[in-house]
Amino acid sequence: MKDISYDILDLMEQYGADESGIRTILENGRQPELLMALSPIRENLVDWMEITGDDRVLEIGSGYGALTGALAWKAKEVWVLDSCLENLEVNKKRHQGIENIHYHCSDWKALMEEEKAEAEFQEQSFDWVFLIGPKTREASLGIGEKWNGNTWNRKAEEKTYGIRLFRKAAALVKPGGHLVMAVQNSNSIKLLAGGELDDQEIAMSLTDLKDVFGIQMPGGEAGFYYPLPDYKLPIVIYSDQYLPAKGELPNLFAEYEKPRYRLFSEEAAYDAICEAGGFPQFANSYLVIWKKAW
Repeated sequence: MKDISYDILDLMEQYGADESGIRTILENGRQPELLMALSPIRENLVDWMEITGDDRVLEIGSGYGALTGALAWKAKEVWVLDSCLENLEVNKKRHQGIENIHYHCSDWKALMEEEKAEAEFQEQSFDWVFLIGPKTREASLGIGEKWNGNTWNRKAEEKTYGIRLFRKAAALVKPGGHLVMAVQNSNSIKLLAGGELDDQEIAMSLTDLKDVFGIQMPGGEAGFYYPLPDYKLPIVIYSDQYLPAKGELPNLFAEYEKPRYRLFSEEAAYDAICEAGGFPQFANSYLVIWKKAW
């Protein structure tokens, strides 16, 4: 998704950055990216989580602060780590006056590759660490090239990179704390029906995620959740304890990012998959909550 930080800053200057101003921006805006950046629907992803007033939260890669405010209302303090200064400026303007948010402009590459950067944050271990929509290695390094190689190789490389990424983030979690991670599904019905992945974000299958969190990352236990339509605009979030039944998923397939062809009825496909008990493998995205052992 293209960067619109300067557009948002200009609109906030014109309409304001408070709740009323953001509502006006959403009502008048025509860019789909504005909906992804500013819609209060995004907060559905974290509103239900049991974050307490004693908890310290780290948000790695905050984007335009879609979740930052919701986390700050729940937690004792929120540390925001983002390598993009413009993103942080949008976040600060959006949440001005909220005093328990600490902003830190730092490259995720530094956290991944410099031990001193990791040590700095390990001294500040957290009850909750959020890694929502993690970037691919190419995007995080600023290469910005669209993948044009073998699909299998891309999946293998993203899994390897993802394991490193999740382990680094997990190292910042206190014993008994949680790592919360959301990614797009590389095997979703949306893709089979003509959609595309966001090529700047990591995509993984459910099988790979369960391997990563079940085998590659011992010392904790993971729960898997299925936000629909996806983790970016979650209207409903299912879990392994409550999966959708046939006929339960109407009107959840709007495409906000760009037009696309639909090669078959996703509703009918999901009905058949739900009836067969295979919904988790084909959800559009995944939300994983990994609890670190004491």
